[in-house]
Amino acid sequence: MSRSGSKKKRKREDLNILSGSTRPRRKGIEIDTENMEQRADSVDYISQLPDHIIHQIIGRLRCNKDTARTCILSKRWRDIWTSFSSLVFDQRKIIGQLSGLKTSSEGQTRIQRNMEMFANYVDETLQRHISLCHWICIKATVYQCVFAARTITALRVNGCKLGPCNDLNLSNLQKLCLGKLRVNEQMIQNLIRACPLLEDFRLIYAIGLKVFKVSNLPKLKRIDLHTCSELKEVNLQAPNLETFWYVVVKYRSYKIDLSTCNALKSLTLEDATLKDESFQNHLSCFPALEKLVLSKCNFLKNITISSNKLKTPILRECKQLEEADIISPNLLSFEYKGEKMAFTSLNPSSLKEAKLYFKPSGQGEPRLRNEDNHTPWFARLKGFLDKFDYSRGLKLVVRSDKNIVIYERPKGIFLPQVYDLKFDVVKSSVNLEDLLDFILRTWRPLTLSSLSTSRSRLPKIVCKKLITREKDPSCCTYNASGNKCWRHFLDNVETENLVNGKSKSEWIAWLRSSKSKFKINCFRLSWKHSKHVSQGLKGRGKGREEESISGREI
Repeated sequence: MSRSGSKKKRKREDLNILSGSTRPRRKGIEIDTENMEQRADSVDYISQLPDHIIHQIIGRLRCNKDTARTCILSKRWRDIWTSFSSLVFDQRKIIGQLSGLKTSSEGQTRIQRNMEMFANYVDETLQRHISLCHWICIKATVYQCVFAARTITALRVNGCKLGPCNDLNLSNLQKLCLGKLRVNEQMIQNLIRACPLLEDFRLIYAIGLKVFKVSNLPKLKRIDLHTCSELKEVNLQAPNLETFWYVVVKYRSYKIDLSTCNALKSLTLEDATLKDESFQNHLSCFPALEKLVLSKCNFLKNITISSNKLKTPILRECKQLEEADIISPNLLSFEYKGEKMAFTSLNPSSLKEAKLYFKPSGQGEPRLRNEDNHTPWFARLKGFLDKFDYSRGLKLVVRSDKNIVIYERPKGIFLPQVYDLKFDVVKSSVNLEDLLDFILRTWRPLTLSSLSTSRSRLPKIVCKKLITREKDPSCCTYNASGNKCWRHFLDNVETENLVNGKSKSEWIAWLRSSKSKFKINCFRLSWKHSKHVSQGLKGRGKGREEESISGREI
């Protein structure tokens, strides 16, 4: 089908959905769509993008091959790609190739020679292209040319041996990430003095550092301290700091002072020793806080989270948390993961999205329960979900193991009584097709059901995606076999008969019991192994029959 033909077909389908007719409502107006499309096709908009936008696009591509492929888009893209100033040196590529040579003296000599060649290549490249975005070097001393490169704006050093850091000149450095290395207080202070424009400082899996102090960095916006095993004290004098992420080694005591960080907007704490009083004292220092993440803070029991500007509270696996009283007039989203419902006082009517993941406390496989639907726990949960304002276009996705149900604008929520429930309240800006693509790509369910009203488009969209899909999809041509979309992995789809079906599945039985309240469509899905997708692509046209993972009895 021609390009213009496909466009016309898509427009007709859209018009059918909106008005049920392909005729324009106003008579006497003729539109030359063919010439219009030809004129639109003749304009190369992507080549008119500013250089910095094209650099941003290229920089966000994770695959180097995809980055190189941008050269064929146009001459301008080819010229810009050759001038791209983000350099990535990854020692893992050469180490992997030489791993089998370590046993012999010849192999050791070859490894040493290749490491020296790699180091020389990095050194020479940096001297030609001194602007550097990402740096991953071999486990050796970081070369002095790196710390003398005044035009470097972003630097990541991982698994290296740092020198004393006495003679530094990083006057334009804005982002610094140090990971898996040994540092001390003096080295950190030398780095801070050499980087007056630093905005983002991350220290990950560092050893040797006992005290972390920061001051005199007026542009500093973000600090991450992640699992620094010997750290005992943190003192931040950073009045413009907006993001602080702190992950503590399990059950290690420490002292932390954030009292001057009054501009903080995002705070993430993963600390097994944090107690109620200490948390409340920290929280009182951050009047501008918009996002709060508490993860695995196992000593927290009863806390109050009160902030006029708070938009996103997130509580994950705080095992002893009994109640979190969340008070904020500007809440937009909420996320919770745990065993119990520790947020009963929260009013979700203003929320635009939410994630609620309940983990069973027992080790056995969670099963549907036969008790009445109005047991206290389920009654509280149902009452909470009913308070969302679904009239604004919110969607509700309910998951349990590999079973997924999509509610579109539910007017009464009927819950399966199973204790591994996961709920996603999806914001209205996500359309149904994108939501369905996300579900199939991310979770690969074995049953997918839609619960909707009689006027809903949801059943038609689900049927179109699953039943009328291409059997041999032609999308993802340039993607690696393990990075293809869900269409390449979906093997078979069957419609479940909820009226006369013979399935004894408890999940299907629950859906049958909901039949009187909703219009329900239920599908059983089976998926292919990734290796079979790869083999099928190589052997396409040879009539090879692929194996599949069939959906087990649920």
